Amino acid sequence: MGRNEGKKTMKIAALTAVFLMAVIATSLSIYHKVWANDVREEVNKDVRTEKKTEVVCQEIRADVQKISHQEKDIYTDKYQLETDEQILKLKNKKEYSFSKPLLVENAYGTFTTALYYYARTDTPSYAKCKIVSEDAVTIENTLQTVDKKALVTEHEYNIIGLVPGKRNDIFMEFYNEQNEVIHKTSFSYKPAADNQIPEVLEVKNGDSRAAMSDGFYTLLGHDKSTATNVYFFDNEGKARGRIPLNHYRTDRILFIGDEMVYSYDINKIAFVNRLGRVEKTIDIGDYEFHHDFIYDERQDTIVILANKKGADTIEDRVLGLDCKTGEVKELIDFEKLMPEFRKSAIQRKDGKNTYGGTELDWIHFNSLDMIEDGEVILSSREHSSLIKVSNLYQTPEIDYIIHAGSLYKGTKYEQYQLEKKGDFVGQAGQHTITVEKDAALPENQYYLYMFNNNFGNAATIPSFDWSLYPGVGAFAKGDHSCYYKYLVDEEKGTYELVSDFALPYSSIVSSVEHIGENIAFSSGMSKCFGEYDKAGNMIRTFYYDADKYSYRILKYDFNQFYYR
Repeated sequence: MGRNEGKKTMKIAALTAVFLMAVIATSLSIYHKVWANDVREEVNKDVRTEKKTEVVCQEIRADVQKISHQEKDIYTDKYQLETDEQILKLKNKKEYSFSKPLLVENAYGTFTTALYYYARTDTPSYAKCKIVSEDAVTIENTLQTVDKKALVTEHEYNIIGLVPGKRNDIFMEFYNEQNEVIHKTSFSYKPAADNQIPEVLEVKNGDSRAAMSDGFYTLLGHDKSTATNVYFFDNEGKARGRIPLNHYRTDRILFIGDEMVYSYDINKIAFVNRLGRVEKTIDIGDYEFHHDFIYDERQDTIVILANKKGADTIEDRVLGLDCKTGEVKELIDFEKLMPEFRKSAIQRKDGKNTYGGTELDWIHFNSLDMIEDGEVILSSREHSSLIKVSNLYQTPEIDYIIHAGSLYKGTKYEQYQLEKKGDFVGQAGQHTITVEKDAALPENQYYLYMFNNNFGNAATIPSFDWSLYPGVGAFAKGDHSCYYKYLVDEEKGTYELVSDFALPYSSIVSSVEHIGENIAFSSGMSKCFGEYDKAGNMIRTFYYDADKYSYRILKYDFNQFYYR
């Protein structure tokens, strides 16, 4: 063989080797791409080794199912069972995996933009969900499993808070016990537009640079008591869906055990699970809801402000609803606890209360909260008073009253008044009284905070001396309302104003609440809601469309319920 032929042979061999290496490299690359998009639930062994292989997010087709119902009332067993039966048929029809999940639109009827999600896998895991929609806040949370287990092979969720009428891109990530991603999928879904949701007309940013708290602003009682929806908005003021109700607003949402609880009719309350299914409803019988209810965890009891059907007075009774038995018991009748004021009150000149009825609205309780076991604080708008009652479940009795006027002077109730420390104008026509305990405070001290409407009117008490409340407003006009926070010292029998700042004026309704480091508020008559930082500087305010107002707007983050 000549030198030239030898060189030629070596060149061919080298080219052949390069070609084979290229083929092998290309094959490995193709294999990697195929693996990265593999939809098998079995995790590739490389994930469990030190050398991790990236899991690529797979975009899947979203075939969203709809449930049909003969029964139209969401809050009936028949409606809920119709959903159960149809979901079971869908589950039995085929296997559902991460790449082909079962998706059902608002399966149980209790959240209009919710998606029921179901998929199975061989690998125990937990899920994170991110919702991205145009001009709206991106929502990203770890989803709470139905039974609160950390890792599951059967993934079943109610994904809430999609933007109606807009494309929502939903990204799902699944993690194993080592917190390693084992699968990623994404899909898009556009819920129907919803013209029942009031529009946020304007958003104003304040001077505070504090971050907004997590959660959805929740509008309760938009425009009238019989408003049949709960509306949700994000931190940009974008609608996120609604909870349909029947014939009365709910005054708040409670979270009791593994259920979300709210009233859906004038005398009915619903217990809803994490999938949006109504597990049970309770009828409170000869009573009606009004203004507020809270949960007493110690007694497993919902304490309710109520009207007695057929009575000649309204908004002066307190009920206890036993969550286990469903038994309803009248705990306080203030006609009996404060009979002198009931007898001295008069009806308005037109002979009707503010609701158009002839019942006497002589004390008008509009909110309450628990202090200790068997101790409750109530807000009376008509008296501009905060009244603490002890021994709630046995023989209720007045413990103290916070009132800055002269209403109780010369009566037997004067002895119950706490002493006001400092020079400030007392609360007038206040709402949403809330107890705040602080471990740093001595025993028998705690905070009370409220929306001080600063409204000077008591229609059933014409002798009320409003000169002791300089600056109070009228029904249609006022300078401002306030956030008020009192320090109560029961041992010394005193209260003092420790924090306050001005809020948009609202003669009636409205709310404030502490959420994270911030203070969320709603001003009903000014048709706005938003958030201030802890120093009282405005972060953001939203102005919404309404003929009248919203009764109350609270903020919920749904942690430990829909999310971990």
